[in-house]
Amino acid sequence: MLVCRSWVRMKFLSNPSRYGARHSSMNATLFLADAAQVTPDGKLHALGIGWSQTSSPISAPSAVGFILHVPWDETNRKIRWTLDLYDADQKPVIIPIGPDQFRPLHVENEIEVGRPAGIKPGASLNVPFAVNVSPLQLAPDKTYVWVLKVGSQEWRVAFATRPLQQAAPPQ
Repeated sequence: MLVCRSWVRMKFLSNPSRYGARHSSMNATLFLADAAQVTPDGKLHALGIGWSQTSSPISAPSAVGFILHVPWDETNRKIRWTLDLYDADQKPVIIPIGPDQFRPLHVENEIEVGRPAGIKPGASLNVPFAVNVSPLQLAPDKTYVWVLKVGSQEWRVAFATRPLQQAAPPQ
């Protein structure tokens, strides 16, 4: 089960060329956590941030938190983002969705970020997201990567599953 939470505010529309704004590219901050949530006032809260290795199978829920840093000149238009989990060979990770039904682990959303009154041209607006993921049956001793895409840009955060612990032979 995937849960994505975000609060996006719709704001005032104005003409960026009128203020001499120059084109800038979007940026993102992406991280792994044990849990994450976005509050109604636009703050991203997370627990257990920054891990890069986990047990296999992942026995507890996990989360991908990210903040889109939307440039002033890219506000007031639709922005589509996708988030996918791939293995080390860049193959999508397939998850069960029902009896004998499977699909790639994929999340997508479309947002429109407006400009608050008084924001200066050239400033960027932060839009936080939290994607919480149920425990996953991932292969041990493998590398996986979450890939966030917005248009032609992408950001990655990788993690590895630990090798299985082998029981010591009886003595």
